Amino acid sequence: MSFGNYIYEKLLMIILNLFCAAALTIYLRLLGNSLPAALPILAVWFFILTAVIMKGFFTLRNKAQLLNNQLDMLDQKYLICEMLGKPETGLEKLYQLTLRTANKSMLENVNKIRNAQRDYKEYIEEWIHEIKTPITAVDLICKNHPGPENTRISRELAQINYLVEQALYYARSENVEKDYFIKEFSLSDALAPALMQNRTVLLEEKISLSIDENDTPVCTDEKWLTYILSQILTNSIKYRSPHNPSIHIYSTSAGSGVYLTVEDNGQGISPEDLPRIFEKGFTGSCRNNRKSTGMGLYLCKKLCQKLGLTISADSVLNQGTKITIGFPVGALPHPERRE
Repeated sequence: MSFGNYIYEKLLMIILNLFCAAALTIYLRLLGNSLPAALPILAVWFFILTAVIMKGFFTLRNKAQLLNNQLDMLDQKYLICEMLGKPETGLEKLYQLTLRTANKSMLENVNKIRNAQRDYKEYIEEWIHEIKTPITAVDLICKNHPGPENTRISRELAQINYLVEQALYYARSENVEKDYFIKEFSLSDALAPALMQNRTVLLEEKISLSIDENDTPVCTDEKWLTYILSQILTNSIKYRSPHNPSIHIYSTSAGSGVYLTVEDNGQGISPEDLPRIFEKGFTGSCRNNRKSTGMGLYLCKKLCQKLGLTISADSVLNQGTKITIGFPVGALPHPERRE
C-alpha cells in the first residue's frame, strides 16, 4: 500500500480532526484568548495526529510485506490462513474467519472434484482393459480366416487399439510418478517394441526404414519411452510421403545429453503450425485434416516433461519432419512430483 492510498483511506478522520481543531480555535477566541495562545495546543494536536497516522501506515505496510513474503513462500496459496498471526483487531478477526470459512468450502469442493476424477479415471482404465479383450478376439478371428475383408478389418482394429492405448496413457499421464521405474537401458530396448507395434503398417505401406546404431545407454522409464516413440512413429507413418516414404532413426551424443531423432520425408509441417504442434487438440491449419486428433504429440510433450526429458520438432513443408528427444546425462531424471 502506498502512502497516498493510506492517506486517502484516512481522509475522513483527517477532515474531522481539522474541523475539531478549527472549532477549538474559535471557542478559545470567544473566551478571550489570543491566537498565539491557542497555537501550542494546535501544535500538540497536529503532532499527535501525525504520529498516529505515521504509526498506522508503517504498521500496515509491515503487515502487508510480511503477508506477501509468506504468500511467496507457499506453493499452495490457499494455505495462507495457516500462516496468519493472531488477529489484533475485530476487523482482522472477521477477515480471518471469513477467509477460513471460504477456504474450507473450497477444499471440500476440490476434494469432491478429485474424488469424481479418480472414479472416472478408474472407470476409464477398467473399460480400456475390458475392451481390449474383444479387440484381441476379433483380431485373432481375422488372422485365422485370412481374406481381403478380414485384412481391412484387422487394419481398422489396429487403429482402434491405437486410440484405446492413447486414451489409457492420457488417463495415466497426470500420475506418471505412480507408475514409473527409472533404470538404465539402451535406446534399442525401447525402440524395438515401438517398431513392432507399427510393423504391419510399415510393411504394408512399403516405408523404407533405416536405423543407426542405438545402443547408447539412457536413464528413464522404458515403458513410457516406448509409448512416446510409438506415437512419433505413428505420426511419421500417417503423414508419409506418397512417393518412396522413408523413416530414419538415429542418436547423437552431446555434452548436455543424448538425443534420439526420428526423421521422415513426409508431408512436413507449415512454419505457422510448427510452434503449436505440441498443444492439446491442435490439428493444424488445414481444417480438412481428419486424420489427426491433436493428442499424440501433446501426450509426447506432456510425458517427456513428467520424465525430465526434452522434445523438439524441426520440419520443412513437403520435405519432412524431425522429432528429437533429449535425455539428460549425469543424474537420473525424476518425474515431477505432485502434492
